[in-house]
Amino acid sequence: MTLEAKNKQLNGAPSGALLSILIPSHNYGRFLPQTVESVIAQDYGPIEVIIVDDGSNDGSAELAEELLSEAPRFQNTKVVKLSENRGKLGAINVGTEHVHGEYVIILDADDLLDDDYASSCISALAKARSEDDRVAFIYTDCHLVSENGEELDRGRSTAFKPELIKQYSFIPEPAVVLTHVLKEAGPFDETIRRGTKHHKWQRIINNGWWGRHIAEPMFSYRMHGNNLSGIGQRVIGEIKEGQGGERILSGYWPTAANL
Repeated sequence: MTLEAKNKQLNGAPSGALLSILIPSHNYGRFLPQTVESVIAQDYGPIEVIIVDDGSNDGSAELAEELLSEAPRFQNTKVVKLSENRGKLGAINVGTEHVHGEYVIILDADDLLDDDYASSCISALAKARSEDDRVAFIYTDCHLVSENGEELDRGRSTAFKPELIKQYSFIPEPAVVLTHVLKEAGPFDETIRRGTKHHKWQRIINNGWWGRHIAEPMFSYRMHGNNLSGIGQRVIGEIKEGQGGERILSGYWPTAANL
């Protein structure tokens, strides 16, 4: 389906509070079109999209502008171009300055959301907060897919326990989180280049906020040689050696190098 057709089909998406989707990207132009299409396909609205180009040299900043210009269903779009590579946390620090939504998803530029990801997670977050107002984010399991998008295995996260964050990185990046909670936890330490998720979630949890886990795969996590965590190379190597089946993500994601 073309971007134009998807825009027409989804202009009537269920309406709710504004969702901001922040996409940090460094030389991921080859993945951006599919990632943006997965946002266009969300059965939720309104949505704003902020892409932070983190000093890329592959023309992806210009591509990002083109992709967003073809997606009029979004309430607001912005491409922020950084002149030098500041790392993922640097891109997030800059990007959050442009976020206006009540909710925010930080979506890696090589990952894909299932069509009902936003609506399901926002609904689950509202229900969880009616039971416990400490809950500020929702996260899910994922499909592990190849660089070309072929499904490999399932990646499983872990039910939320705040004490786990002291030892493990178990919360995936495209969680839906209350925007004010993300902003109050920042700015994040830009010297950290590995274990960025762990650093961010530890800051949020240390501020007293809790999460809830949906034990279903609802986004696609692309495995390739350039994943910041190194998970892609490990999983691809394991599969070549005949090791299939589910993978517990906390066994693959590094904790932050500097906490």
